[in-house]
Amino acid sequence: MKLFFSLLATLCLFFGTQAQEYIPLPAGNHATTAAIFPPLKPGDYLPSIAPGKALNNDGRSLDLAAFKGKLLILDFWATSCGACIQAMPRLDSLANLYKDQLVILPVTAEKAERITAFQQSNAFLKGWKFRTVVEDKSLHALFPHRLLPHEVWIDCTGKVLGFTEATAVTAATIEQALAGKGLNAANKEDILDYDRHKPLLLAGNGGADTAYRYRSVITGMLKGLPSGMGFSYDSLKRMTVVRATNVSAWRLYMLAYKGLRNLPDSNVDMGGVSGLYCYELDLPSASPALVRRSIREDLDRFFGVQSEWSGNAFRLLPLPDESAGDGPLTL
Repeated sequence: MKLFFSLLATLCLFFGTQAQEYIPLPAGNHATTAAIFPPLKPGDYLPSIAPGKALNNDGRSLDLAAFKGKLLILDFWATSCGACIQAMPRLDSLANLYKDQLVILPVTAEKAERITAFQQSNAFLKGWKFRTVVEDKSLHALFPHRLLPHEVWIDCTGKVLGFTEATAVTAATIEQALAGKGLNAANKEDILDYDRHKPLLLAGNGGADTAYRYRSVITGMLKGLPSGMGFSYDSLKRMTVVRATNVSAWRLYMLAYKGLRNLPDSNVDMGGVSGLYCYELDLPSASPALVRRSIREDLDRFFGVQSEWSGNAFRLLPLPDESAGDGPLTL
């Protein structure tokens, strides 16, 4: 196949090269399929399965049993995945290089009509009618994933060797697998239960709740907690930790402005801000100036004010009305 390397620079203007998120089909669309074909893991053997509909396969349906005796790489992709599209010519070249021993089979859940139109219109792939499984459910049930491209390696006996990124499909890894030496590449492990509609790391959503590198949290009063505040330094994480529980906004600003605690009440104007709050900041810095500035910016944003301290007076000023803005936030 003719390679379109001259278009790589142009492609990068339209497609990101990072892994793209694959949004699984609604449960109702593949629940039956998933029950028939439970997910496979490395070491399992591929069941006898015919994915069915395939484009550019001489009008024939596909049966994976036909690839027995060869190394099979299932290349899960989507038209929205720039990294997938960018990898396709390279993967096709590798498939041609080892054509007697290797099959690289693109697989997508998208409709045949959409893929046909895409093959005709995409500037990078135009004119290349590559074979691909379309409207797939069974292979997606066997090999659930969240990020694309997703490569599934299956050896000549039908055993699953592992899962990788597309960048791991190289001449070296292919030759090692063909030699029966397994898969010499980092195993790709997608977090399948991540819920984008829930807070990151909360209750393990997306990872352990200790995985953060920076954190800022403000709440109202939390019943049952003592009142107090202070600074500490976590030498293991190399973070300054600021914690305050059930204290007034005035006391929170004492964390932001050194010496503010010595100011008499008559010189303080809180602009109507009242109540008790809890605040925590975990900041990867030991610079006192940066820590205090970060606290001040956090509090000003939360209360919607501009804090001002002249050295002998402190006040919270209302921000200009920005309600008109430029409309709802969009990317």
